[in-house]
Amino acid sequence: MKSNKGSSMKEKIGVLLISHGSRLPESTKTINELANMYREYTDFKVEIAYMELRKPSIPTALDNLVKNTEIDTVIAVPVFLSHGMHTTRDIPKILGIASDDTNEDLHNHHDNHKHSDEHNHGHNHHHDFKKVNFDGKIIYTEPLGADPLLVEIIKNRVDNALND
Repeated sequence: MKSNKGSSMKEKIGVLLISHGSRLPESTKTINELANMYREYTDFKVEIAYMELRKPSIPTALDNLVKNTEIDTVIAVPVFLSHGMHTTRDIPKILGIASDDTNEDLHNHHDNHKHSDEHNHGHNHHHDFKKVNFDGKIIYTEPLGADPLLVEIIKNRVDNALND
């Protein structure tokens, strides 16, 4: 059930699915499964990127997406449930689409966001913030959000738990 986009249009658009990343392999497996399912519905070239903890990084994945192609537009989709520091500041900065205010806020956030050894909650922030090297257009979407389709998933999980 792929889209009926014209061949020239699909060759010029790529989709970058951006996940947070986790040390747990299940997280990587899940984002790969989602990407593969999405590929079944589209003719666009699709790559996965991770904000942290996994590879490829956002710049590397974007390079892979556009390498040896005619892609001039990338649709970057944060596969996050809602907005947070990564979706509103970190990822836009890496994509090179952050405003000057956002860049200032990002700098202040990381100056004030220190993890001491005694408060380490297993989530270390080692941000590279290397910007992508892409001269085309980047369209940055909203995260998944409070979507009725997600409510269906919650309903199914509850129903399945009750039937077990």
